[in-house]
Amino acid sequence: MESSEAHTVLRQVGRNIKAERARRDLTQEALAHLAGVGVAQLARMERGETDTGLTKYVRVARALGLDPSLLLQGVG
Repeated sequence: MESSEAHTVLRQVGRNIKAERARRDLTQEALAHLAGVGVAQLARMERGETDTGLTKYVRVARALGLDPSLLLQGVG
């Protein structure tokens, strides 16, 4: 995957995380605590600035009560 494509994917996944967090009326702090990740890490994930590895995305999805595959919606 090329760098620009990877960045596009990360930004879409980040938007999906942020939207689901907002739907559940959670702060970044609350979601980070539930997922066991740092607040700064979650913020970077939402902005699509970093690829933290699959396991952290799975932990965030589970903390949101989602099947992890739903974080990939809109990625095509």
